[in-house]
Amino acid sequence: MIDLCVTNHNTIAQLEKLLTTLNSDLKSGVKPWKLYVTDNGSKTNMKSWMKTKIEKYNIDRVFFKKNNGYAVSSNYMASKGTSDIIGLLHSDVWLSTSDIIKIQNRFDSNPNVHILGPKQRNDNGLILNAGIFGTNAEPIYRGYMESDSLDKLYRDFHECLDVPSSAYFIRRSVWNILTNHPKYKRLYPDSIGAFLNTPYFYEQVWSSYFARSLGYKVFYDGAISIGHSGGASTFLPSDHPQSRENVLLPISEKIFIYTCDNIGIKL
Repeated sequence: MIDLCVTNHNTIAQLEKLLTTLNSDLKSGVKPWKLYVTDNGSKTNMKSWMKTKIEKYNIDRVFFKKNNGYAVSSNYMASKGTSDIIGLLHSDVWLSTSDIIKIQNRFDSNPNVHILGPKQRNDNGLILNAGIFGTNAEPIYRGYMESDSLDKLYRDFHECLDVPSSAYFIRRSVWNILTNHPKYKRLYPDSIGAFLNTPYFYEQVWSSYFARSLGYKVFYDGAISIGHSGGASTFLPSDHPQSRENVLLPISEKIFIYTCDNIGIKL
């Protein structure tokens, strides 16, 4: 069983696509997943919309929160689940139940898989994730924006540096160790999850880097290929002075570097 934790913010169309695809090949109503959805203060009337979707799309829990960011909502949902595997998802990805079964099988068949990320392509067949390699200081986003309309590239299964937060699967046992590690708790005594509480990005980078520093392994699995629109809830172009990249990313980077420095992870 996998706890799927989906964060939504102003992305009703994308969220419905995710819910529809996930349920499209659900057989006999037997779910290999539990589905949690958090809405981070969408401007649309999500409460009334969600009420009509809970039974239709087999949603187990719905939470409505103010927009404290992806890391906060992910940590909160993960803390409510009990399944052996946690799957943290952006609302603009889409994957099927058969994909979930493949992910579960990969964890079940290989005890050395502690964190896993599938291949991701957008609506135009461009690669958004084929594994993050390189070093802590110089990560390499392999295959990014390469054309792959036939889904033939980067089908390998390989240990890597990190995988994106848009579809981040981790063993609950490892998640709990990262969350409650004494060094981390000294810095963040109120933390309830392994994602670093940053306003934009670096939340899962920290989780992967910290996990690897403790001897756990991160894998990319290109045999499992899912969809990802990418940036669906970002309304400003990256070169806009008030974009997340220009305003929130530097703040997140400072938090990430501070945490690595204080816990002894070299960048």
